[in-house]
Amino acid sequence: MNTKDLIAKLKKNKLVLIVAPWLIYALYLVLLAAPQYESESQLIVKSTEGGSTFDPSTLLAGSLGGASSASDSQIIESYIKSQDMMRYLEQTLSLSEHYSSDVADIFSRLGSDHTQIQFYEYYLDHVSVEVDSASSVITLKVRGFEPEFARQVNAAIVKKAEEFLNAINNNLAKSKMAFAKNEHRVVEEKLQAAKNELLAFQSKYNVLDPTAEGAASQQIAFSLQATLAQKQAELNSLETMMSPTAPEVQNTKRQINALRQQISLQKESFSNQETEDSLSVSNLMAQYSNLQVQLQLAIQAFSSSLVSLENARVEAYQKLQHLVTIETPTLPDDNAYPKIIYNLVLFGVILLVVYATGRIVIATIKEL
Repeated sequence: MNTKDLIAKLKKNKLVLIVAPWLIYALYLVLLAAPQYESESQLIVKSTEGGSTFDPSTLLAGSLGGASSASDSQIIESYIKSQDMMRYLEQTLSLSEHYSSDVADIFSRLGSDHTQIQFYEYYLDHVSVEVDSASSVITLKVRGFEPEFARQVNAAIVKKAEEFLNAINNNLAKSKMAFAKNEHRVVEEKLQAAKNELLAFQSKYNVLDPTAEGAASQQIAFSLQATLAQKQAELNSLETMMSPTAPEVQNTKRQINALRQQISLQKESFSNQETEDSLSVSNLMAQYSNLQVQLQLAIQAFSSSLVSLENARVEAYQKLQHLVTIETPTLPDDNAYPKIIYNLVLFGVILLVVYATGRIVIATIKEL
């Protein structure tokens, strides 16, 4: 049979152009196509913020109190679809070895001489991740040529994704706590420095509390002034009754002179005459007061820093997130792919459309 005879027969039996490819494809699906099993799991990123409880029934109903936003779930989605995850599965489960094994048929298996890009594209075709926009629930589906292997890959992905999320949480929490602890350490050092300055000041000038000692010195000076006034009045009274050389008058004068000298010494202690190892009482009080103010400010800053550190600790815990498994990876008992009826119907429709389009194009060309 030559080519012209074959073309003539095809023109008489045009349906062969549709039926023959459809039958070939059907034979492939029924006899040659390797069954592919799909393991499914459902996850959600749950935050501890607010101390809300976790109720699976509310999650399935779509009311997710305290659940993380969709962006958190999308981070997990991106990580599952990353080459890092693919390489992890390759190291732990020999993923490429399974997909390129003889269990798969020639059209669905991964080529033995595949490149990294081809392997990654094949991985994305067999690992599906979907995030529900309303509930943020992550649905993970993994296809394999053996039910148990599909379940193992799904479980490995869930475990690695949880480790990834925990690593992010730990790094963020550690960074935040490290910053808070470093700030607290600075405040603590300032408090210790203020204490040391105050102790050094007390030791250098041999004073415990210059303010109290200054108040006591002032009280003594006031008492001396009162006694001097009293003795002066007593002297005036004696001079009206006795001669200036009387013993009592002379004794009172000596007392007055002693009081004046003592008062003069008290005034000198408050004067501005200072040496390297001594200060006037007024300067001692002023410097001691400044050191006391610095110490009180350092104590207040230390107390505030302690509160901030505890708040940071609580906030770091409240911001922790967990990957909660709503549905554990399933062990499929029947193959999900290939979908023989669906594929045959779809392929038949495509053939009909192509055939109809070709007829229209040929008819149009003939009319022209």
